[in-house]
Amino acid sequence: MIKSDIQSLFPTPVYMANINRKLTNRELSFVEEQKKHCQSNKGNINTIDNYILNKPELKKIKKFLEECCDDYLQKVICPKHNPKLRITQSWLNYTEENQYHHQHEHPNSVVSGVFYINADKQNDNIKFFDRDYRQIFPAIDKFNSWNSTSWWFTAETGQLVMFPSSTSHQVDFKKGSNTRISLSFNTFYKGTIGENKDLAELIL
Repeated sequence: MIKSDIQSLFPTPVYMANINRKLTNRELSFVEEQKKHCQSNKGNINTIDNYILNKPELKKIKKFLEECCDDYLQKVICPKHNPKLRITQSWLNYTEENQYHHQHEHPNSVVSGVFYINADKQNDNIKFFDRDYRQIFPAIDKFNSWNSTSWWFTAETGQLVMFPSSTSHQVDFKKGSNTRISLSFNTFYKGTIGENKDLAELIL
């Protein structure tokens, strides 16, 4: 038996947190109403309003998401000059049975997030893809985080998933009779990033 150790180099962080409360009737009624004001996406629909977190009905959810952005920043990025991750655009997604959400990334954003307003843990998930698209690949007997080109996590109501915006992801064809509802958002830095003496300072 060979004694060995395998380290994970340059991993992609996938941050997860749960709001740990039931959404209020006001929040749920607002989300249901917004379904009437949507546009077609590739495989499902999303709200025409793509600054949805500016609505007062979602004020408490936005506060939770902002707290998680701060937590992600301190635990994952660990910046020197204490910038903030400011939420930029935000929108609601509605996915019915047999609909899907195409594979995509989020440009002009640092970290992106998906907050699940209605998700069935038994059927709903989010799938991520490796940025290294390998051309030579043997048949795999047992998949793990090193040999897989995609990986998925279950989605459940009240859960938040955050990840680097360059990470490619998608939603497979929806199973189950529930309407999968998620709130997606992008972020960008606010404050000082980079060092003045390195000629890399950027004040936003």
